[in-house]
Amino acid sequence: MSDAATVHSCLPAGPASTALPAPVHRLVDRQAAATPDAVAVVSDGEEITYRALGQRSTALARELAARGVGQGDLVAVQLERSALLPIALLGILGAGAAYVPIDTRAPDARRDFILTETRARLLITRSGAAAPASTPRLDIDLVPPAPEGPSGPEDPDGALDGPGSADDLMYVLYTSGTTGEPKGVMVPHAGVSNLLTWMVAEYGLDASDRILQKTPYTFDASVWELFAPLVAGGTLVMARPGDERDPRRLAETAAAERITGIQLVPAMLRHLLAEPALARCDALRQVFTGGEALTPALRDEFFERFSLPLHNLYGPTETSVQVLTHTCLPGERLPYVPIGRPIPNVGTRVLDDTGRPVPDGATGELYISGIALARGYLARPELTARAFRTGLDPRSPATRLYRTGDLVRRHPDGSLEFVARADGQVKVRGFRVEPAEIEAHLRRVPGVGDAAVLAVASTETGSNRLVAHLEPDGRPPRLRELRERLGEALPDYMVPSEFRVTERFPLTAHGKLDRAALPGLPFEVLTAEPAADTGRAPETELERTLAAVWARTLGRPEVAVSEDFFEAGGDSLAGLQIIARARQHGIHLTPRLLFGLRRIDAIAAHLSAPETAPAAATAAV
Repeated sequence: MSDAATVHSCLPAGPASTALPAPVHRLVDRQAAATPDAVAVVSDGEEITYRALGQRSTALARELAARGVGQGDLVAVQLERSALLPIALLGILGAGAAYVPIDTRAPDARRDFILTETRARLLITRSGAAAPASTPRLDIDLVPPAPEGPSGPEDPDGALDGPGSADDLMYVLYTSGTTGEPKGVMVPHAGVSNLLTWMVAEYGLDASDRILQKTPYTFDASVWELFAPLVAGGTLVMARPGDERDPRRLAETAAAERITGIQLVPAMLRHLLAEPALARCDALRQVFTGGEALTPALRDEFFERFSLPLHNLYGPTETSVQVLTHTCLPGERLPYVPIGRPIPNVGTRVLDDTGRPVPDGATGELYISGIALARGYLARPELTARAFRTGLDPRSPATRLYRTGDLVRRHPDGSLEFVARADGQVKVRGFRVEPAEIEAHLRRVPGVGDAAVLAVASTETGSNRLVAHLEPDGRPPRLRELRERLGEALPDYMVPSEFRVTERFPLTAHGKLDRAALPGLPFEVLTAEPAADTGRAPETELERTLAAVWARTLGRPEVAVSEDFFEAGGDSLAGLQIIARARQHGIHLTPRLLFGLRRIDAIAAHLSAPETAPAAATAAV
């Protein structure tokens, strides 16, 4: 391989900094000291100043220290999105510990697995919330704020200015794993601080910015949403829980709260562009996207509505949130959307399967180096050794590289184009999913001999949905049993929307499963057990309209009024499509209502009896 090919296949790191960045909470402390009376957080009408944020997070840090939590410890967090969330995270970091986010809707088995593997010292939640007794809990809403110190929002000897460095762990975030269990990615402060300071400078974030926090905090893209506005001296605006699934509510919130910056996965961006309320978002200055591939068609659709920068961000969980970026501007006509160039202190390599650089125009696997790399996977040294490699760079054998598993193509202008995954990993609604983890749980269900999970592009939503193929061992299980068993162990986005039974799986010449041949084989789609009133046809105009919308979206000739939405093959993206189409018919359907009641007859009854709506919606969720 020529030297020229080597140079062309290795994107240089951005401008390097010689100083190790400060821990994230200290970056926020500095801003709090500079603008103590500015509004730091807005949540459901409540405003919290930087001074109050410092007082409350300091109080939590001191309470944690009093309970024996110190540098290097792990503290689990189980909170709904509210002002308590940034207080909790800053308090944990101020105590020198790292946070472990747990989805409040996670199945008990998944939550218990995370708590056990991390050996979390405490679980921070709020009073009245259900939590396992196996881990000591701390109700954050019962911790009083610390008194104001003599020189600002905290005492000079306060916990937030205690021991700690950028080498310390900041968080451990769990992602889907190929072994059948989730894996915890250990991320230090350094890479995140590097990203935040770069974002503030690159995107001109300042005190006038109001950034909407709507990404679930179990997803790494939430990290910059939570901390970048606080580092810049701007305002962190917390979306209400559940609004991240509702494009209408997001558009209305963005307009009402004068949001200047918002991050959306492409699937949600597509839905948001159809919302009329978006026309009132006149404070919006820039939009960020990532998590899955941004298509040229969606880029062009965005610019039909806006003349704003559209930032395409790329970064695996193992690389401190985002490490590559490309800004799309009006008039861009590239036939692909680049995933960009590396940010400062980050380098990339594009290598073939022998570890040698590939020339321009060829496809290779993307490797990442530099300050952004995670330490590895918690309690999984062999997996860490496979993913984080040394010895691949002949000029610097000690350089540590993360193998992303993403195939990319480097163009002569230096831009990288995402091509495909090199392994079986897929993206569903921006979440990273290892089909092997779902397959492992399916094989434990009686009646399942073998299982294969594929990602299939939805013709309705344009995004991936999961389809499970089952080879039966005797009588195949019922649909309800499959969904219940998976729901006990996996988050909802990892439960397939369709289950197909195939008599015998196809094999390659080497005796391995031929996944590519699976969709073409005869199969039987598992359907829900008939309900007592399944045979009742829609009786009212409202039921008939909803039934027609459901059938069109789910690709069915007809649906029964008592069918469960999820058992009928629905998922959250299909739900958003149904909501949008229902509104075209003047039916005010919301995600909370659809995902809560889940049946046409129940939804129609609810909408026809508005005086009972609050109780019905509450009972259903």
